[in-house]
Amino acid sequence: GGTAAELAEFQARWRRGEPVVVGSLDREFELPWGPHGFLERFGAEQVNMIDCRDGKSVHWLTLAHFFAGYTKPWTRAKCPDTFRRMMLKLKDWPPNTDFRDKMPEYFDDLMEALPFPQYTHRDGVLNLARHFPPDCVPPDLGPKMYNGFGQKHAWRGMDPAVAKGGHTNLHCDVSDAVNVMVDVYEGDDGDDSEDETDEASLADAELGSLSCQHGAIWDIYRWQDTEAILQLLHAVARERDVEITSNPIHDQLFYLDDTLRKRLRDQYKVRGWRFVQRRGDAVFIPAGCPHQVRNLSSCVKVALDFVSPENAHRCVHLTDEFAKLPRGHHLSEDKLQVKTMLLHTMKHLTEALMPRRQPAEA
Repeated sequence: GGTAAELAEFQARWRRGEPVVVGSLDREFELPWGPHGFLERFGAEQVNMIDCRDGKSVHWLTLAHFFAGYTKPWTRAKCPDTFRRMMLKLKDWPPNTDFRDKMPEYFDDLMEALPFPQYTHRDGVLNLARHFPPDCVPPDLGPKMYNGFGQKHAWRGMDPAVAKGGHTNLHCDVSDAVNVMVDVYEGDDGDDSEDETDEASLADAELGSLSCQHGAIWDIYRWQDTEAILQLLHAVARERDVEITSNPIHDQLFYLDDTLRKRLRDQYKVRGWRFVQRRGDAVFIPAGCPHQVRNLSSCVKVALDFVSPENAHRCVHLTDEFAKLPRGHHLSEDKLQVKTMLLHTMKHLTEALMPRRQPAEA
């Protein structure tokens, strides 16, 4: 849960709109979060996956196929078009609404381990989601699981012809979130042996050599830097003749590779936080902060959303921004319902602060 001093330090950073990383949560886990526990119970399930190399959907494999390739790269299924081994990530498994029902013991294990339960628990005193009216359909705040393969060497982020490793493009979320690395495969290099790799693609200007690092690389940017990032993305899209129909961050169109991050630093004076999330690390991301993730290894992450008082104003701003997106856009629907949440929070506070009326004396 964290001591009072740790909570105070977290809150000081959180108020400044900075991400926070808390390590060693794996020491708190009681259950095995690796593939073996899931395989035993769910291996035969048919699941939807995405091949990160080209973004195409893969729906003909089972969970057993995925987790076999998780630890043994040479067993990974090949793409029927290119005959290259696929770089898979599971899409919505287990389905959002299912996590607590499907694996209640894993849900309890996660909630017990999470730091700062005042924020992260659904009924936490500093989680405004606790005030959502019980007679309405509540917003889906997770937990949600992210399972994917990884590769050590880098690639050019905006080149559609390049085969990419497991990653999530630059985007931002309407609510605060905590993302926990619950399992990392730390065996032999998981890179596809068919790919040409050189030392240069394993050297990271900020993180050093990636050859012996396991986990996922995160880049997180300040909410205030969103406008500068959008300017860069529009400029690069024009140069490379990439069509942008609305907001390239909300559309998750791009991954900022080393060249683009350098340009962001040099031309726009924007520098983000870049770090490796390792086994047991919980990453707290403030609402609205643009961020991207690249898996270095096969890993399992679990994320949970919450709404903190410090960032509620951003949630409202983003809700209004998302509402302007084209009809049918995956973000245009108000799934968080933060205004309803805030209304009921204010109602709760008002009732708590108003003096109770004494019953009139007879």
